[in-house]
Amino acid sequence: MTEATVGNLSIHYEIKGSGHPLLMIMGLSFSLMDWGDELPDELAKHYQVILFDNRDAGQTTSRSVENYTIADLADDAAGLLEKLGIKQAHVFGVSMGGMVAQQFALRHAEKLNKLVLGCTMAGSACSIPANLTSLVGGSLLDFLFTPSYLADPDNKKKAQEFLAKTSLFHSKENGFVRQMQAIASHDTCNALQDIKAPTLVITGDSDVAMPPGNSDVLAQKISGAQLATIKGGAHGFAYSHAVETADALIKFLL
Repeated sequence: MTEATVGNLSIHYEIKGSGHPLLMIMGLSFSLMDWGDELPDELAKHYQVILFDNRDAGQTTSRSVENYTIADLADDAAGLLEKLGIKQAHVFGVSMGGMVAQQFALRHAEKLNKLVLGCTMAGSACSIPANLTSLVGGSLLDFLFTPSYLADPDNKKKAQEFLAKTSLFHSKENGFVRQMQAIASHDTCNALQDIKAPTLVITGDSDVAMPPGNSDVLAQKISGAQLATIKGGAHGFAYSHAVETADALIKFLL
């Protein structure tokens, strides 16, 4: 297990490939394992892909149990880059990780090259509320994937086996609550215009967990931002549509 000490944290991380660094930030509760292999491996053909577990998820541990904000999570990510001796990186965040990526762009602009925001939102009044009911006591399959995707027996079996393995590393009760509290305080509505990095906003057109209209808001409020839509993609498009996602990122980052 590879770890880096950042403040009170021991951050678990993995690195794949070589080239310009690409930091990938996972969403609520999930660990770096939830990226799967296909997307990171495709991106690692072009970039040094850095995956890590947020605090209260996966194998990252903390000596503190205090509440924190999305901005604190962004500082964790920046601290990890510093520990790795990386001065600047592309950053790709999904869902809560996309909120973290927004704060990273605002707080650590000197460390950011290009920004990719996946299935995420600005929060507060300029956002369409996320639907997390399936994540809390419901079906993760329904939360992440479309009925048409799961109608294929091979897809459903693959997803079930994948989640059975990765769910062991999802946030536990108190950690999950702390991450939810961080999300509840997230609000970049009036700061998005301050993001200067070239930005790609990407979403699945069938995401019922994070309505795609949130991506429209981000693309409109971040100057020069591009918007890409994954057809047939739900909240877990980075897994179910890994090749399409990789193609969109590589085209933008190059």
